[in-house]
Amino acid sequence: MDLVDAIQGRTSIRRFKQSPVPDKDINRILDAGRLAPSANNTQPWSFLVIKDKETLKKMAGAVRDMVDRMIPFAEDEKQAQRLAAYRGTYYTFFEHAPAVIAVFLEGYDASSNRLLARMGYSPEEVGRLRPDPGLQSVAAAVEHMLLAVHALGYGSCWMTGPLVAQEAFGRILGYGKEKFIAALLPVGVPDEQPHTKPRKALEELVTRIG
Repeated sequence: MDLVDAIQGRTSIRRFKQSPVPDKDINRILDAGRLAPSANNTQPWSFLVIKDKETLKKMAGAVRDMVDRMIPFAEDEKQAQRLAAYRGTYYTFFEHAPAVIAVFLEGYDASSNRLLARMGYSPEEVGRLRPDPGLQSVAAAVEHMLLAVHALGYGSCWMTGPLVAQEAFGRILGYGKEKFIAALLPVGVPDEQPHTKPRKALEELVTRIG
């Protein structure tokens, strides 16, 4: 598949057939992520492939429990209703995917950030000057994998909503505070054909100098 075709044809998939995803295809997807660019070539990522249904069920249950805790703190009834809907499917559909890739951000130590702090810049100012290069690096790996997923004939969705249950995920999956999941990528044969959502016109987004 041509790269531009893959970019134009990829869309978020939330329903999957229960056909297994062979390890050879999973490895090709992971390798695409491994080859992504990263700040100072630090490659601050690692990947966990989850196919065990009981583990995915526990993770989805942890998300539901966390959303239940969040609902009483909703700003208004509309937000509470939206959270309840997210609890049902939007945050938890990953449990029905044949495979899920958890993309971790490892500790990233940016020397330039430390230098700016020593110069007197506040954490907020440092964040504006250098918006999280570690997370940007992991985002590049995620996008590489999403395109590989599509090119191989599978579907996925860039999920961050379930990460409200990050603390519980750490207990379920056995990782500590030295790293955290930046995204979940469910992978499987699509069982839906959603329309591509509208995008802003290029003219709305581009300013040119020269």
